[in-house]
Amino acid sequence: MATTHTNTSFRFDIAVIDDQHQHLIDLLDRLGGLVDGQVPEILEVLDALKRYTVEHFSFEEQLMRDHGFPEYESHRHEHEVFEAYVKHLYRRIELGKAVLRQDVQSFLKVWLTRHIQGSDRKYAEYFRQRGVVL
Repeated sequence: MATTHTNTSFRFDIAVIDDQHQHLIDLLDRLGGLVDGQVPEILEVLDALKRYTVEHFSFEEQLMRDHGFPEYESHRHEHEVFEAYVKHLYRRIELGKAVLRQDVQSFLKVWLTRHIQGSDRKYAEYFRQRGVVL
């Protein structure tokens, strides 16, 4: 996933959101750069990812509630799916169970792309249309 950090399609010209998305992308890039035998490092990045997604998703969800975003519930569900996957992945690796790195990278890249370019773009446009300034 090392090429995602240069992808401008993840940017919305909303600085606080763009910065948070960039941090998320950086964590996923860092995870993608690790090799299978680096279990402590993988767990460290996954733990950082778990903590950061809670912070970022909470921020997004609060904005959506505050501004009456009509797709809030479905968006929140997407966040829950991602959080559950990362927690599940962390537990499997922590217990020494086999995890196929390419499957993990594929899920994370596909989810990130669909979520940011799809669902997040919708709320960014919704905010823009209503003159919400962040």
